[in-house]
Amino acid sequence: GAARERWDSLQALVGVADDLQARGVTSLAALVEELTERAAAQHAPAVEGVTLASLHAAKGLEWDAVFLTGLSEGLMPISLADTEAGVAEERRLLYVGITRAREHLELSHARARTPGTRGNRKRSRFLDGLWPSGEPLPRHGGARASAAAREVDAELLAALKEWRASVAVDVDRPAWSVISDAALQGVAASRPTSTPELARVRGIGPAKLELYGAALLGVVAEHV
Repeated sequence: GAARERWDSLQALVGVADDLQARGVTSLAALVEELTERAAAQHAPAVEGVTLASLHAAKGLEWDAVFLTGLSEGLMPISLADTEAGVAEERRLLYVGITRAREHLELSHARARTPGTRGNRKRSRFLDGLWPSGEPLPRHGGARASAAAREVDAELLAALKEWRASVAVDVDRPAWSVISDAALQGVAASRPTSTPELARVRGIGPAKLELYGAALLGVVAEHV
């Protein structure tokens, strides 16, 4: 009810204040400025829990983990998109959804609308190249675990941490919040040479790829 919504709103405000304090900002004026910027960008503070949202409503927001379900023909792209421009707009919407994830992203579709009925639904054409065999995508554990098991290149790891420190200074954030130690260790172990290889490293989600992918690959290439 209204009381619960009010409580959640207050908790969200506390979360914003805690985040600012963690970044060394403690003034009330800074909190007001942060809230004003979020309101202007329609970026509501997040609370602990699960958010159920459409692709349209998710624009401009981010979460640590995102689950995109129902990625089958007729739903994505929607059957009403019967023109080239309409399909292109649907593809853009899917890109919006994918890039809402900071760390973890799961894509799925159902072969049937309800359990026990005929499974005649096909996966979205937009997954061509990501799901080339028509079989379920491998879960992150296998490829990423094998990469993590490889020997970490200590010199490369040091170079990656030095790069991260410079980025942290530029964006005025703690180094750990830029990219985690575990993710840097994964990069130093797998030594990726392409974006798909970098995307297999645990902790390097779509948002991190978009922001830092080229720079990370550059550090690896320079070291190698």
